[in-house]
Amino acid sequence: MELLQLRYFKAAAELENFSAVAEKYYVPQPSISATIKKLEEELGVKLFDRNGKRISLNSNGKIFYEKIAAAINNIDEGIGSLQSQKKQILLYPQAGGRFLSLLTADYHMSHNNAFLQTVGYSPDLKNNYDFTFMQPDGDMSEFEYVELMQDEIVCIAPEDHPLVKKAAESKNKELSIKKFKDEKFIAHYQPMNLRYFTDKYCEDKGGFRPTVIYETHDDRTIRYLVSEGKGLALLPKAFFGLAPMKNTTIIPLKEKTYRSVAIAWDKNKKLDEIETEFVEYTKNWFKRF
Repeated sequence: MELLQLRYFKAAAELENFSAVAEKYYVPQPSISATIKKLEEELGVKLFDRNGKRISLNSNGKIFYEKIAAAINNIDEGIGSLQSQKKQILLYPQAGGRFLSLLTADYHMSHNNAFLQTVGYSPDLKNNYDFTFMQPDGDMSEFEYVELMQDEIVCIAPEDHPLVKKAAESKNKELSIKKFKDEKFIAHYQPMNLRYFTDKYCEDKGGFRPTVIYETHDDRTIRYLVSEGKGLALLPKAFFGLAPMKNTTIIPLKEKTYRSVAIAWDKNKKLDEIETEFVEYTKNWFKRF
């Protein structure tokens, strides 16, 4: 039994929704479900009553939560007393969230002079983070930023999709985006930068607006639905490669385009020594991609 399992359980008990827990911890929703299931197997009892997507503590879960919540609160208080002595760096992920979770883990393994914490959106967000990871677009005059990577946009398709075979038979093993005009897509919600980017790509290079049959904020859901043959997806190649889904494959696109990911901060912010070191660490970390 691991502390992370107990943290997921505590959050699930309080939020009563596995997807909300996944969003809080920046991990795929199926990982939360699998972790809770493993915890229940180790304990030999069910902890939740499940009704569709909604979950609630059963009698076993209520007893377990009462003990675990107090213990975790004590642990967090102890950790907090130590972390308060370190410099805190707040990170806001607008793009590349899956990279960010790995980056922070590696940073904490090799550095003990700062504590990195991700933050979600708030109305007064500008004053509530030190760095943001974003897709540079439009007016960037308010930011200083460093581009970290350019990630090629590709089509993710079920392995048995007819266009996969057609791509394999083509000269360069790739297809024009125009070939996807009549296909159905699974995509992120429209307000997300990546969705805007891929929609515009289809319009500019393919002459069509993609037919999106399902929208979500969770990239794991996109991969799952593609693997089940429900549609295709346009995603960054390296981003997809961090967590590929079974029964899916990549179709390279003839008209190349790349989603940029950058680390940015307020142009009026003067970086101190630790923050400057973090930016350099981040630049070097992303070179692997």
